[in-house]
Amino acid sequence: MHEELADIPSDAFLSSSPEKSSRDELIEISSSQPTLSREQPRAWRGPQNGLKQMTIFGQPATQRLSASQAAKKKHAWPLKDREEAPTHHKLDAKAMETWVYPTNLGTIRDYQYNIVNRSLFHNTLVALPTGLGKTFIAATVMLNYYRWTPTSQLVFMAPTKPLIAQQLDACYRIVGIPRCDTVLMTGETTPAVRAEQWLEKRVFFMTPQTVINDLKSGISDPKKIVLVVVDEAHKATGGYAYTEVIAFLRRFNSSFRVLALTATPGSKVEAVQAVIDHLGIARTELRTEQSLDIRPYTHEKHTDFELFDYSDEQELIMEHMTKALNPVLQKLNSQNAFWSRDPMQLTAFGLTKARTQWMQSDAGRRAPMPLKGMINIIFTLLSQLAHGIGLLKYHGIVPFYTGMLEFQKAVDSGQSKGKNAREIVQSSDFIQMMSRIRGWTHNPDFVGHPKLQYLREVVLGHFLDAGEGALGTDAPPSATRVMVFASFRDSCEEICRVLKRNDPLIRPHVFVGQAGSANSEGMTQQKQNAVVQDFKAGKFNTLVATSIGEEGLDIGDVDLIVCYDASSSPIRMLQRIGRTGRKRIGKVVLLLVRGKEENDYAKAQDNYAFIQKSIADTSKYDYRDDQSPRILPKDVHPVVDKRVIEIPIENSQPVDLNERGRKARGKAKAKRPPKKFHMPDNVRTGFVKASKLGSDGEDEAEESSKLRPPSSPPEIAQLPFLEDVLLTEAQQHELEMKYARTAGHEDMVVRIPEPGRYPGTLRELGTTKYVRHG
Repeated sequence: MHEELADIPSDAFLSSSPEKSSRDELIEISSSQPTLSREQPRAWRGPQNGLKQMTIFGQPATQRLSASQAAKKKHAWPLKDREEAPTHHKLDAKAMETWVYPTNLGTIRDYQYNIVNRSLFHNTLVALPTGLGKTFIAATVMLNYYRWTPTSQLVFMAPTKPLIAQQLDACYRIVGIPRCDTVLMTGETTPAVRAEQWLEKRVFFMTPQTVINDLKSGISDPKKIVLVVVDEAHKATGGYAYTEVIAFLRRFNSSFRVLALTATPGSKVEAVQAVIDHLGIARTELRTEQSLDIRPYTHEKHTDFELFDYSDEQELIMEHMTKALNPVLQKLNSQNAFWSRDPMQLTAFGLTKARTQWMQSDAGRRAPMPLKGMINIIFTLLSQLAHGIGLLKYHGIVPFYTGMLEFQKAVDSGQSKGKNAREIVQSSDFIQMMSRIRGWTHNPDFVGHPKLQYLREVVLGHFLDAGEGALGTDAPPSATRVMVFASFRDSCEEICRVLKRNDPLIRPHVFVGQAGSANSEGMTQQKQNAVVQDFKAGKFNTLVATSIGEEGLDIGDVDLIVCYDASSSPIRMLQRIGRTGRKRIGKVVLLLVRGKEENDYAKAQDNYAFIQKSIADTSKYDYRDDQSPRILPKDVHPVVDKRVIEIPIENSQPVDLNERGRKARGKAKAKRPPKKFHMPDNVRTGFVKASKLGSDGEDEAEESSKLRPPSSPPEIAQLPFLEDVLLTEAQQHELEMKYARTAGHEDMVVRIPEPGRYPGTLRELGTTKYVRHG
């Protein structure tokens, strides 16, 4: 062995870094390590000074931290040296000896265990890709605070009722929170019923708008809340209800925990910092699909791109539309109000920006009012039509035709007044365009965009490869599912119409929001939940969804995702793609039109890569440790208790989403409860004299007044000396110089004008009611 190492250079084991390592970066060596003798070869001695232990990625491994690095390092436990007042919540000393980690789902995932452990003691922002168990993390944290604080209340907030029902089901069936202590409430629940539930229940699943309404009306006591879980936390910016709830709670309650959940916290660093500030986040737990601890639980996603050019029919319609809009657009061009002369390049954002620039320019400010009015009317008109042009280019002829029919009806009925709108509708090109499309739509085999035909082939091929329908109509539905995402409801309905041609092999269903449109009704939250359950059960095997299907909902196992259009938002694209690859290899197909849509997707990818890199760098953010209080006492250190939770029998019943069916106890129609006013701690109540405001001895004076015998006579104030009341000679002279004499060369005293000399300068004094003339 010695002979084999004889030819090794003397510097073979020195640091590979050209720079000398600082003292703080050296590897910490245990003092108990035995020292090798000098007779041993150099290669067999212990670690040498200057060596660096590197990871497989070329980064330094565990090293001794400097004082500044140690101060910034985040730990699972709160800081012991921070002085805090004890919590006002009642704590269960026996329950605080442990914290429970449910093993009802089987395998313990390390990243979930670590996140739960830290979220119990810090206000935490959890950013996990879709489908990696944010619901389980929230339910486990809720379970432990439910055990530790026997009289306090827990609130779970989510934007929609289906998201709330999903978390409610997890709390029932995974962590076993008793059903008798939980309630689901949204704006559909009457205030009288909500007031009664706030007095009886402990765990609340609500929309944020309902929570802030109950806090402001006083039917909810903010001091009783110990945990707030915020789902889809990236919405906690600006004036959204999430920020109102947390800000309101901090006015009355200084001891409550916040757990924020999201797939990605924002599209830029400023947005992430806003979420941290509004929710009082003390630490973040961020994971991406490249994180090592979640790689065993994610599956590969194959992404295919397909680029399309406009069809001949689209080119013909765009030519007619260009000729119809050219006369109106030229009016803007003649005033240098819009830069493009091609109507097919119109976008709502571009028109809004151009209008603002023109109004702020010298030409816009100096233009006469009639010209300003005409320019504004044209901008508004073209903004309405720009949406239809986008539908024609990226979604298809049929959605474009639906929008143009609404525009034509509004002009013919007089709802949209203006000669410019009538000029467009009555032009020969517009009339000929509508006539052509009307004939095409009567053909049941007509496909209005090349994307639609390709989409139909992709979905059909997927089900044929999976064996769907191979055994006939009596075969059970296969486990494979498909989701198609489109931005607009009209596009979703057109996609469903095309896919239904292959029914029953393809069984599509639209999945949209609650708001209705002129051509279709919205879906209630009960209907949304029913569609999701039918999709999981196999009644529908293809779901065509708008943005309502992107966020949060547990849709089930989806093997194919088709993005019918691309979004420049990295959050939306991430949520779409995250719907597949959960339990097996998934596939994503992106349908893009060459040009703007292709560029938008590339921009979303670049933004996503940048924001993930920026979010992972925690040094870029200012965390709010001051708003993350200790709730458990300093001397309490719970030990983990990993066990299977026994689920109560009452929790096995399906989740009831019917809020309107609940009534206040004993009353058929209960009235809205009167408003209550909850006061913060150490606040002054009652009447306080103005003379005592701001005085330190106010409390002592009040106490002394309470102790004074009622029979004692009031103290008489002493009269001041006459010299202290009258003006001195110097003060009298200053008064005359400043207020009674004019600033002229001669000393002149201001006197009352003489009515005889200046009869026109004095106004006649009118009658007064309360104050006489002076």
